[in-house]
Amino acid sequence: MLRAVAGELDLRRVVLDLSVERHDDGYALLGETTAPAAVDDVLARAREVADGPVHDRVVRLPTDDAPEAALVRSAIAPLYGRPDPDAPLLSQYVLGQRLEPLSVRDHWVRVRGEDGHVGWVHGGYLVRCDEAWGTAWERGEEGDPQVALDGELADEAGHTIARLPWGGRILRISVDRYRLPDGREGELARGEVVDTDRLHDRFPARGESVARTARRWLGVPYLWGGVTRAGADCSGFVLSVFWLHGIAVPRDSDLQVTVGEPVQLGDAFEGLRIGDLLFFASDERVDHVGICLGGTAFIHSAMTNGGVAVNDLAGDQDFDRVLRETFVGARRLLPD
Repeated sequence: MLRAVAGELDLRRVVLDLSVERHDDGYALLGETTAPAAVDDVLARAREVADGPVHDRVVRLPTDDAPEAALVRSAIAPLYGRPDPDAPLLSQYVLGQRLEPLSVRDHWVRVRGEDGHVGWVHGGYLVRCDEAWGTAWERGEEGDPQVALDGELADEAGHTIARLPWGGRILRISVDRYRLPDGREGELARGEVVDTDRLHDRFPARGESVARTARRWLGVPYLWGGVTRAGADCSGFVLSVFWLHGIAVPRDSDLQVTVGEPVQLGDAFEGLRIGDLLFFASDERVDHVGICLGGTAFIHSAMTNGGVAVNDLAGDQDFDRVLRETFVGARRLLPD
């Protein structure tokens, strides 16, 4: 029964941790959820077949002890499937991103990210705050919001105080001074930051611009769950490149294939345009994505390449042939 209900939901985006215990006075449905309607469904089905009462002991998230908001204070905050550093890495969030806390367990916080995914982040990566403070940070009420394109902040003595990942968000509080989410301040010692208000002038939603940005990631190593130039998987690479150009896409490739418009490919892929997303499937499920560079060339992060590299749907390399055989179509997210 629990499996049937869970199978109807995307558990990357929904918490449905349920179990049943037998008690002297019947049964108890235990656990946590962000999907109360699904719990109601489970309870209704259980009460139809149980030989005693079924008590609802499921905690609806967020819990009362969860902070109202949280900001990432480190360069990268790993998102895990369990509150355990040995758990599978689901994704990453970067400096300054706002997360929605759902519950707290010891030093860990269960969160929902901007991409809708849920998982566990260790509290050491976070600044926990109230709703008003989180909103003030996002709006830049104490400074001008900036987006980092990798770099470092240093203190007055020149010592590095923070790494600034691709897509990291900080505030400029004077001509050459910047503030981090946890209140630390420093000067830009290396790298580049762009004023949020001018970001999409610099990185417009046009194919040629997206391709130039994507090429800046060439050589980035493959990392399952990664979203930065320290390491990225295929969909994390697409997510981060398109975000810089003002286009939000889902976190995973099987969800990315649901956005945009389908591309009419033509007999020789002549329908492809620069910036289109190319999708590939194993066992009928989309599990890989890349960005068209024009014609049949595309850029992607793949374990077979060791990281971000260029392949060709019409190429004669072994991996080109594998990709051609698993290619299932393209989607267009950019305006004409």
